[in-house]
Amino acid sequence: MKLTKRSIEALAAPKQARIVFDEDLPGFGVRIAPSGRKTFVVQYRVGGGRGGRQRRVSVGVFGTITPEDARTEAKKILARAHLGDDFADQRDKTRNSKTVSELIDEWSKGGVLINRRTGTRRQQVNINNDIALANHHLKPLIGNRTLESLSKGDIQLLRNRIAGGDTKTTRKGRRRGKINVTGGEGTATRTIRLFSSILSYAVDMELIPRNPALGIKLPPGGQRHRYLSADELRRLGEVLERPASTTTAGAAAIILRLLILTGARRGEIEGLKWSEVDFNFGMLRKKTSKTGAKVIPLARVAVEILEEQRRWIDRSQTWVFPAHRGEGHFDGLNKEWHRIRKLAGVEDVRIHDLRHTFASVGAGGGVGLPLIGGILGHRQASTTQRYAHLADGPLRTAADLIGSELAAALAGASFR
Repeated sequence: MKLTKRSIEALAAPKQARIVFDEDLPGFGVRIAPSGRKTFVVQYRVGGGRGGRQRRVSVGVFGTITPEDARTEAKKILARAHLGDDFADQRDKTRNSKTVSELIDEWSKGGVLINRRTGTRRQQVNINNDIALANHHLKPLIGNRTLESLSKGDIQLLRNRIAGGDTKTTRKGRRRGKINVTGGEGTATRTIRLFSSILSYAVDMELIPRNPALGIKLPPGGQRHRYLSADELRRLGEVLERPASTTTAGAAAIILRLLILTGARRGEIEGLKWSEVDFNFGMLRKKTSKTGAKVIPLARVAVEILEEQRRWIDRSQTWVFPAHRGEGHFDGLNKEWHRIRKLAGVEDVRIHDLRHTFASVGAGGGVGLPLIGGILGHRQASTTQRYAHLADGPLRTAADLIGSELAAALAGASFR
């Protein structure tokens, strides 16, 4: 088959890795892994004829490089092989001296863009977070080490150093002033998991034969569930009713109120576009989210907040909450939240805990867990299947019930 974007996308993940070769360019193919990951490869013989040594090199991962660009690179490699130049041998010599910092830079331009498990394009905010994590913790501690010199013991020591705070520092940020880089057990676990993914990318690109981070024992991810009580919601509601005089306080208060009333993720509200708000059916229709395309049913009180916001924003504006300066959407929630939660006496509450509170109020009010999961858009396949038969009507009714409960709590009324 001719390798094109459409034909490659149609290739299903096999039980065992296999290579599909292009019908027009001998030696050029795409390797499909059981995970669904597809990598362009070039296969050739050094020395000519059947007696020559067979070699294979990776050109790039489908999704980060186009079939046309991969084909161009393959032709160059095959032309060099025809002249007796072993590209793979030169690559082996080069990769032996490649450092972790160089690998991170290469991964930042390609590997980080694609979800290794699903093969889909990742959200930019997650891409930025992972690159920052690698730059803040991996490069300072292990960036000058060569890939071939890494061992399992090095990865374990790296984990211990990050957990011990060796990378803790304060750096200057371009947009938000100072950036506080912290260590700790949670940061160490996230960083090592990320490093393992980066090293797996290196294996895919045939830079190293194996991933030295595999088998490193890490504590399970901390599932911290903090819920706001009725009294805490009342105090928070009082603070939100009296936003500070800062330029970002008003928008932050509205966003936080919507997060409480909808159970949505921060980015789903902060980066909300007017084109995604369906006032007729009382829904947010997100084309992209952490779990892909998503519909978020809205309580009546949430719709009313959005209608009020629409009265104040220019109809030609793309964003529901535009940036105070420059292009893009609002991006000042962190600073305002630190101030707001301190005034409300809930300093240990994270923004994501507002989502947990939405779910807890729904469960406490008798809303079934499948309905709550349907509203929140949980991504587990088994969970999603349980919601597949639910119509929008029950979801909207449940969202309205929970939203009304939370609106009353913010106003100081007691839970039922």
